[in-house]
Amino acid sequence: MKRMPHEQDTSLMLVEADPNRRREPRMDGRFGLTFSGMDEGQIVMGDGDVLDLSQEGIGARANQLLKPGMELALFLELPDSEDHLCIPEARVSWVRGHRFGVILRTLTLENQNRLRSFLWAHQRKNPVRQSKSADRKTC
Repeated sequence: MKRMPHEQDTSLMLVEADPNRRREPRMDGRFGLTFSGMDEGQIVMGDGDVLDLSQEGIGARANQLLKPGMELALFLELPDSEDHLCIPEARVSWVRGHRFGVILRTLTLENQNRLRSFLWAHQRKNPVRQSKSADRKTC
């Protein structure tokens, strides 16, 4: 039986399938995070650690199991200040056990600038790794 080639319809692929699709450099780090959100009408609250951070998103580990697509409010305990960085809207893009990634949806201009300054300062001190997706070639 001969196999017939077929075209792949990428519009049907899940966004959550590739957790390494960030185009911005990531800063490795480990600092605190708290969050709250809703799951099927139930309030979900938890805390954890940020594992990596970029201007577009966060990779983290939490004490609660989350689901892709959940909307969360986040508070990051950046080590440069005692004031938490408030992210009122983020969407969980992928989950593997207690590890998850979020896409940052809204930040005030002040918090955008604070995040950008934090990342820039730490990029100068420590090398920053590029996401794997930036290295991939498309067919």
